Amino acid sequence: MLRMNSGRPETMENLPALYTIFQGEVAMVTDYGAFIKIPGCRKQGLVHRTHMSSCRVDKPSEIVDVGDKVWVKLIGREMKNDRIKVSLSMKVVNQGTGKDLDPNNVIIEKRRKKNIETGSRLTLTAQTLRVTQARGQGTHQKTARQQRRRRRRRSTRRSTRSESGKSRGGG
Repeated sequence: MLRMNSGRPETMENLPALYTIFQGEVAMVTDYGAFIKIPGCRKQGLVHRTHMSSCRVDKPSEIVDVGDKVWVKLIGREMKNDRIKVSLSMKVVNQGTGKDLDPNNVIIEKRRKKNIETGSRLTLTAQTLRVTQARGQGTHQKTARQQRRRRRRRSTRRSTRSESGKSRGGG
């Protein structure tokens, strides 16, 4: 009998390399995504619902069922509390052919960069956030006010130019 956790920490040796594409079987479907069996090892990886399709997915159960074979790309491996978290993506792989739709990993890196930026914003305190929002609103109002003033100045300049042109030409 094999025990899933034999008391020693898991290793990443058996996992496929980062950005590898493989076909796996759906082991479990949740509200937030689907767990896929990784062939050749006992691990499962998560395809979050945001990585299931380029369109919005509200219910992963509408996209996949337990036992389905899906093409996935390994987009992340992370050690957390002596456990390996494996992130997979279906949307960057053609589900019919298994062809990589993002060979240079541009979509994945862009998303990772966005998550890092978003994560840093979440560390702001409520007070800092209110100050930032207030400044942003003030700047917007100031900008709109400045634009209205510029329009008024331009229209008055045009009207004075046209009047002065009439008086010069007429005299």
